[in-house]
Amino acid sequence: SSGINAEYGESETVSEMVSEGMREACAAYTAEELATLTSDCEQLWDDAKCACIAPTSSAVEAQPEEEGDPEPEMVRMCDTLFLCIITTLNQGVRNGGGIGDVLRRPNITELSFFPRIVYDLLFFFVVIIIVLNLIFGVIIDTFADLRSEKQEKDEILRNTCFICSLERGAFDNKTVSFEEHFRMEHNLWHYLYFIVLIKVKDPTEFTGPESYVYEMVKNKKLDWFPRMRAMSLFSDEAENDQNEFRDVKVGLEGVMKCIEGLSKQLNDLKDQMTQQRKQKQRTSLLGGITGSPSSLAGGMSSVTT
Repeated sequence: SSGINAEYGESETVSEMVSEGMREACAAYTAEELATLTSDCEQLWDDAKCACIAPTSSAVEAQPEEEGDPEPEMVRMCDTLFLCIITTLNQGVRNGGGIGDVLRRPNITELSFFPRIVYDLLFFFVVIIIVLNLIFGVIIDTFADLRSEKQEKDEILRNTCFICSLERGAFDNKTVSFEEHFRMEHNLWHYLYFIVLIKVKDPTEFTGPESYVYEMVKNKKLDWFPRMRAMSLFSDEAENDQNEFRDVKVGLEGVMKCIEGLSKQLNDLKDQMTQQRKQKQRTSLLGGITGSPSSLAGGMSSVTT
């Protein structure tokens, strides 16, 4: 009854009647049954309140719909040239179909219908397809060039000595491989340590090479670096030169032996020809003695000759 009075404000007479009726009804039940009925009544009372409140809230919620929402105020975004440019870039580039997605769609009966179609298509092809793809292409090409440049640098560092600039192919078929040359003979860190040494060392304690390198480093010259040279290649070249010299020497010795043999043969041939000439002269002389005086004179003249 107190709940009814609080919710609906009924009179005291009605409250007394309800209370008296509840006493008569409760006299026929035990305490456990009254407790059960009390919980059921409370549940029913809560359901009744929800049923009464729900229509009220729905009516309140539906009231603005009946009254109608005010239309949003239209904002002009192209009153100036700057606003037109900003609006076109903002809405036209971000939309997949171009600026036509945000502009008012004209009716087919309007005169601007076909010009509007041409404008939307031109904007789509020129700005969305051509211009944006050009920008993306430039970006992609730039990154591709950077990647290619980085790959070339990595290739040079892998296949070229940093100190002497000799390539990997220069050490093919040599006693020292490129990896051994790069790691032991021309180690980058060894040169760095040497530069640090001559910078921290007392100049009065320098040796000859250290003084030379100190002057080169001081004058910012790189002449002390072995450009296109390596001791391992020099040793191999010296051995190759010695082998070639030995081969040439052996060849010259063979040629000299051949020349000596030919000279000996020429001398023998010369001796034979001399002996044959003398024999012929003797024969002609003997023939002249046994012949006429004229023939004798001819023989004498031939002997004199």
